[in-house]
Amino acid sequence: MISDYENNGISSGITEICEKRCVVIENASWKERLATLQQCIIFIDEGALFLRSKEFTKMVKGSDNYFVLVTRDSLEHLPYSIEEIYGMRQERDSQKYQNARRIYNETYQLYNLQANEDIHPDLIITEDSNSGYEFYHKLFGETCCSAEGKSNILSYLQKSHEKEILAIVDGAAFGPEMQHVMQYIRDSRNKIVLYAPESFEYLLLRANIIDRTSEATEKTYELADSREYFSWEEFYTAYLIEQTRNTIYEYSKKKLKDTYLTAGNFRKIVSQLPEKIKLALMVNQKQQL
Repeated sequence: MISDYENNGISSGITEICEKRCVVIENASWKERLATLQQCIIFIDEGALFLRSKEFTKMVKGSDNYFVLVTRDSLEHLPYSIEEIYGMRQERDSQKYQNARRIYNETYQLYNLQANEDIHPDLIITEDSNSGYEFYHKLFGETCCSAEGKSNILSYLQKSHEKEILAIVDGAAFGPEMQHVMQYIRDSRNKIVLYAPESFEYLLLRANIIDRTSEATEKTYELADSREYFSWEEFYTAYLIEQTRNTIYEYSKKKLKDTYLTAGNFRKIVSQLPEKIKLALMVNQKQQL
């Protein structure tokens, strides 16, 4: 319909209500057309052969357009949020009119992870290997290990049979891994809970260790220029580094400063975790006493 409206305007019989221009890109001359578009909402169907190409990834990075990709594939080369993965539901209007055959498409969030399940983990697996891992290791102790990157989470889950597992990943860029990880979690006999905050830096900003940094997490859509940041995870990291520059909290992904691990600041970070995880932590600490 968007393509029809784009080609024929109001004579198509379609009404488009949107503040931004909506366009459809198909295989023919996609590269040349994408290069001319700015501040658009771009729709691309799964029939587009260029979706997995390096050229497309390069052009998306640094673009100020918003992309809606209709595909069943996990696009490993694009860092997209798990909250931006949607399914499509089709419903027939068969109740009001006996012979009605209208089909209404409805989109819904495919993965809605709130970490609301009870969890008493034998093992905590983190995507982070540096600053984030340092925090979680201090929090959970020797039951915590690093998967050394998001692409290794699945293999770590597969190796950890008969254990109750809490897996902590950066939701802002974990989208490409979700399909296979969630399928394994559904099929697994052992209990696995996936906790996916936007990123570790997001938690630090939310904790307001530096005054009022949480405001950046509430207005990310206004502050994170997509021409500069490939993902919101990149934005949170850059924003935290800038806000803490030349202070005792100067942030680095490689090494977490001890100032973040003082009792008061540590409690501020822990306060951002879901209640079920904090409860699991309390149970774990009591068992160790």
